[in-house]
Amino acid sequence: MPAESPLAPYRRKRDFAATPEPGPRLGRRRAKGLSFVIQRHQARRLHYDFRLELDGVLKSWAVPREPVERPGERRLAVHVEDHPIAYAAFHGEIPPGHYGAGHVDIWDRGTWRPIGDPHDGYRAGRLEFELDGERLHGRWMLVRMSGRDGDRRDNWLLIARSADASATKAPASATDATASIGKAPAPARKRLRKSAATTGVTDTVAGVRISHADRPLPAAPGTTKIDLARYYAAVADVLMPQIADRPLALVKCPGGDLGACFFQKHAGDPRRAASRPADDPPYLLLRTLRDVVRAVQNGAIELHAWQSRVPRIDRPDRLVLDLDPDPSVEWPAFRTAAGHVRALLDRLELAWFLKTTGGKGLHFVVPLERRHDFDEAKRFAGALARRLVDDHPDTFVATASKAQRKGLVFVDWLRNADGATAVAAWSLRARDGLPVSMPIAWSDLATDVRGAHFNIRNVPMLLARRRSDPWAGYEDTRQRLTAARFAALERGRSQRPR
Repeated sequence: MPAESPLAPYRRKRDFAATPEPGPRLGRRRAKGLSFVIQRHQARRLHYDFRLELDGVLKSWAVPREPVERPGERRLAVHVEDHPIAYAAFHGEIPPGHYGAGHVDIWDRGTWRPIGDPHDGYRAGRLEFELDGERLHGRWMLVRMSGRDGDRRDNWLLIARSADASATKAPASATDATASIGKAPAPARKRLRKSAATTGVTDTVAGVRISHADRPLPAAPGTTKIDLARYYAAVADVLMPQIADRPLALVKCPGGDLGACFFQKHAGDPRRAASRPADDPPYLLLRTLRDVVRAVQNGAIELHAWQSRVPRIDRPDRLVLDLDPDPSVEWPAFRTAAGHVRALLDRLELAWFLKTTGGKGLHFVVPLERRHDFDEAKRFAGALARRLVDDHPDTFVATASKAQRKGLVFVDWLRNADGATAVAAWSLRARDGLPVSMPIAWSDLATDVRGAHFNIRNVPMLLARRRSDPWAGYEDTRQRLTAARFAALERGRSQRPR
């Protein structure tokens, strides 16, 4: 009788006519190495599926808590059925009523390298390896635990290791895991004791402890409060140049409830603004990633920035044109409208940068020299909006009246007033799917990029993989609102009101 396929248990548990999961096909080893994936699985209980490619399948373990790299950290890992190699790319919803029902997304992936013979290690219940992923790097071990009478689960330990900790012999049971601390070298022993005594290590981001870290966020099923902080940590290198030294307004949503959101524009409790000391700055600044994470801990989701920086907050260093289409404007028409804005800015020889708003609109951002005041900047932005309306009256409107915007794109130029804000590049939005205000290239408009096209789940991965920066040169681009540019906007304009 032929041996049963290693994917037979996987096949028996699923109805592939109803679930989007890949079928039970064996894979082939690729020349570029063995792959691994960690999938965040919001099923009946949140857990992490840890999968290593071996012999044409993904050897798989269910890990109840998020894996971390801290030396000596260990996680229970329950061995489950092998999965097909194609499962490494799977993300989405497993329908209710089916095995593993719930949301799956990719938390980490990359390649792994076994230390020693992986087949011997797997059979012996002691598999040592190195991970090279987007999040995790370093040496790890999977160790089968001693079974207990009546326990039908195949329990292992997933153990993070390092050069210091590698002298510690891997434990074979939960009892041995504690006992091994006393056998480690002194520096490793100190870290292992701290690790064993600390239960909330993974609740800390950028040195800030996140309370209620596992609180679900209804706006994006499968995400929790700590995922907000981890998102901002993942994009910190590109986010902080956009917000550091800029006065900010925050959108805070206590408990993640989008129905209870409010704006905060000043430091401290906004509901006690009248009691602030007289020497407090009349605006809010987040200068470091820790400041941002602390704001998230206190309920912040969105970051909205002024168009100027301290100490010269009276001198804007950019213009923002916010294109806000009426809901009836479909994507092809909106993309054409954006093309008209691009053409006008190009005619004026003004360099511009494009980003999504995380809603239904787009932002054109025009860097400026810090020599104009807000009155000049607002006047120029208004002239841009009026020129667009004059040249394309069936496309644009420059007044905020809802009654006049039906079927048109509102060019919101008032975001350039003193104290006005626009959502910052890379900021999350407190909307369904937790979208991101994403810097993009013009070519990205081939696809409808509005709403949650870019979101808390996919943006860190896209950032890590991108080969070019669509906003390269932004910080070095500075331009003046010259009299010639003002004149060019007024030249040949009709006087048709809109």
